[in-house]
Amino acid sequence: MSINRRTAIRQLVLISAGAALVPSCFHDQNEKDGAKETIDPGIQRLLEELTATLIPTTDTPGAKEIAAHLFVLKMLNDCATADDRSKFQKGLKAFDAAAIKMAGKDFVHCTPAQRESLLSAVEAKKLPDTDLNFFYFTTKRLTVLAYSSSQYYLTKVQVYELVPGRWHGCVPVKAQSSQAA
Repeated sequence: MSINRRTAIRQLVLISAGAALVPSCFHDQNEKDGAKETIDPGIQRLLEELTATLIPTTDTPGAKEIAAHLFVLKMLNDCATADDRSKFQKGLKAFDAAAIKMAGKDFVHCTPAQRESLLSAVEAKKLPDTDLNFFYFTTKRLTVLAYSSSQYYLTKVQVYELVPGRWHGCVPVKAQSSQAA
């Protein structure tokens, strides 16, 4: 079997490119430079209930059905600074402590009326904790973003069309009247 120089160089380039790309296929997709924070199921449940309270399920799916709490966690992990993640964690604990103080139980076990009163107090900024306010308003903003960019919303509620829109090539053009000039 004889190999010419072009074939040998082509195979060498392909093998080198493959060897350079293979390590990128085996890294953990959930890690971001070692900055991934583990979230325990209790915190995840609290976020799930908070997002479900913000956008409840009615005759349309709510935030719980589109997993907005996972979107919030993903955005914080991928896009927020370490300082913002720290403030978020502190605010989350302060939020749960405020729920215990107002209702006598944690937010997950509160009734819908107790949840509404707590959220109304936070919205009115009656609770002066800055970390709690950062947590709540960040969660609210990201929940609305998750819902308004979900597949359900973009296909059923606000139907998304690519810009510049539809082109109707078969529409006859009407002649302009001379009175318009």
